[in-house]
Amino acid sequence: MKNSLLISILLLTCISTNAQTIKITVSEAQIFARFGTHTNEEVLKAPDEDRGLKQIDCDYTFDLEEKTCIFFSRSLGGVGNTLPIHDITRKGSVYILEIADYGRYDASFSYPVKIYVDIDKETMLYTWYDKYLDRSFVSACWKLKMTLEGMQ
Repeated sequence: MKNSLLISILLLTCISTNAQTIKITVSEAQIFARFGTHTNEEVLKAPDEDRGLKQIDCDYTFDLEEKTCIFFSRSLGGVGNTLPIHDITRKGSVYILEIADYGRYDASFSYPVKIYVDIDKETMLYTWYDKYLDRSFVSACWKLKMTLEGMQ
């Protein structure tokens, strides 16, 4: 009995210390925009603006237990930040992560962001709404490398 209790405690300790992280390196992305409040599908289907395919080099680390999003971009000259994840929703293989990002040039501007990560299809959409311009944006990450740690 004592042995099974000890084994159970050890297993629970191992499971609880195993961080659930999604690490993504993006090498190709494309930003689409549309005036007004729209779904991702609406923006991608009929954008007002398509900024074209860009070669980029950036990392995202989503720690689902600590609820943090770490971003680092080599292509922007070493720019990075860590933001809290306010909400995590899972729909099948898709994680929807909600954060509040801020302006690159004016940090007093805030933007609600939803990041859709499909761990089966290995895709990511970074979406945000700009209330100052009344525009919906979708950054479709076309080429990426994804690694999962501690995920089921």
